[in-house]
Amino acid sequence: MRLTLYLILLFIVTTIAGAETAIAAGSFLTATPLSTRGSQIVDSKGNAVRIVSVGMWPDNGANDKMDLIAEAGFNTVRLDWSNRSIDKLGALDRIIADAGRSHLKVILDDHSNEAGAPGPWKPCYAQQVNGLWYDSGGASDDTDGCHNRGTVTQEKFIEDWRTVARHFRSNPMVIGYDLWNEPSGYPGMSTWEPGERNPTHNIRLMCERAGNAILAIDPEKLIVCEGPMNMQRSLADSGTPAPWGDLSVAGKYPVQLSVANKLVYSVHDYPTEIGGYKPDSGAVKVGQMNKVWGYLVRDHIAPVWIGEMGANMITSDQRAWAKTLIDYANGELAAAGGPSFADGEQGVGTDWWFAGYQAYGNPTGIFDVTGHLNALQRATYAQFQGR
Repeated sequence: MRLTLYLILLFIVTTIAGAETAIAAGSFLTATPLSTRGSQIVDSKGNAVRIVSVGMWPDNGANDKMDLIAEAGFNTVRLDWSNRSIDKLGALDRIIADAGRSHLKVILDDHSNEAGAPGPWKPCYAQQVNGLWYDSGGASDDTDGCHNRGTVTQEKFIEDWRTVARHFRSNPMVIGYDLWNEPSGYPGMSTWEPGERNPTHNIRLMCERAGNAILAIDPEKLIVCEGPMNMQRSLADSGTPAPWGDLSVAGKYPVQLSVANKLVYSVHDYPTEIGGYKPDSGAVKVGQMNKVWGYLVRDHIAPVWIGEMGANMITSDQRAWAKTLIDYANGELAAAGGPSFADGEQGVGTDWWFAGYQAYGNPTGIFDVTGHLNALQRATYAQFQGR
């Protein structure tokens, strides 16, 4: 009996110690606000930090699991909102407060114009089918591409970001704003062009307008700008696709913000079964990443954050995808033209999709059906949390 009791107590102590170790491994972002320096994101003391985030939408039921999210090694939550829900920022307040109690920071992501519109789930809730950041006027057909009536003009899009900036200006838990989720770069959709050229399509110009509108209200937040996705050809090299987000000319035509050292570029990366693009691993993909976005980090131009990624990690293809991306983000593929990181620098930051569980999701989420952390996924995303 005494031996049994001792073993139980030993298990409890070991479990608690393990949880504390995991939480410590998350490298909580305590010295905020954050800024950038070359390819690095740095804290208010000038130390390089790595944003290791997990994605969440407001009603996916994970805000009561923030301690588990922190235990998993994450230090940030990427939290979705939509323009249609701009009058419901109070709901985000509650989730952000829950995150803060677990020492997690938040990056807010405008994920769609009309998410939450009446009717069944539509693809525009995941990626707006019209490929633009607005759905009324301009180059739009006055819908979001999923037959939802457009309500968001370019000016309303900017004004909504002003509203968000004013609402969270004094909230230290919010560290940045991801301006628009997954713009598409197919004909008639988003482009990346210099100056004020082609304003109804130019996502780079939108990032400047929206970013500067935010920084005029709150100069402390990071501004995250995603490149347009195009599986066919990148802007810099017609022979190289850009399914992760085309930042191939961002070095030549950068986003110019009114506050220095606040810009972070972003791409998304999934294995073929989710993202639809081949190859999703190996030398060919590495060469493509170098041209499309990796050069920004390698050449110390700007930080890049992999703002969405993830897989169930149950197939050899998924494991090969993860291995390539882990090595690339951690600076292990410099010999193949990828970035490298000196002592005191951090690897490329990431955001794993998603904080929740959906039995038929792809991926299913970081939790299993019992509410515990999914071991296969955890073993993978943990490798992005350190150099």
